[in-house]
Amino acid sequence: MIRKMLVIVALALPLPAGPLLADGNAVSKDGPKAGNHPAAPSLEDLGFSQDEIKSDPQYQKELQIRSDMLQIHQTLGLITAVPLATEYVLGFVTAGNVANGSTNTGLHAVLGVSTTALYATTALFAILAPKPKGLKPSGNTQTHVDLAWVHAPLMVAVPVLGDIVNSRVQNHQPLGDLGTIHGVLATALVASYLASLAVMTF
Repeated sequence: MIRKMLVIVALALPLPAGPLLADGNAVSKDGPKAGNHPAAPSLEDLGFSQDEIKSDPQYQKELQIRSDMLQIHQTLGLITAVPLATEYVLGFVTAGNVANGSTNTGLHAVLGVSTTALYATTALFAILAPKPKGLKPSGNTQTHVDLAWVHAPLMVAVPVLGDIVNSRVQNHQPLGDLGTIHGVLATALVASYLASLAVMTF
């Protein structure tokens, strides 16, 4: 059942979405917004002036739609960080229990699938947001793009490998180095995701 869910989530999260997800930083024609939302880069950060935007109503409309969708993307990104971090810590607990002979990995597996599904939903808001012609990332936005090339494919690879490990545990088969590899990739995933989140939030 878990394996089928992972396949569905993986299909919903194409690897080429990495740069699209990373490029999806909310852009407001009024610059960064106050409140609980993450800070949004200004038009100047992206290389556009207010005069350029106002001269093209259609461009302004697309930019506003993009801004709205990417604000949701950023908010969901912050929410996703909670189960992702929880899943990472739970992984150590589960690994310790398995080392002591336990085969109870259900909570870790279910939370992993749920986290991946939430991540995919977050990514879709960036992927589907309209991208006005000529819009290019720079500064922190470019760093966000680069880090997405790391955490997007890992968000697929880590749960798939975890499912293989889980299957071996349930069938009392030796794990070899799979558990270690799974842990290393999970660490890279969490680190790159949180770093990607941090550069656009602080």
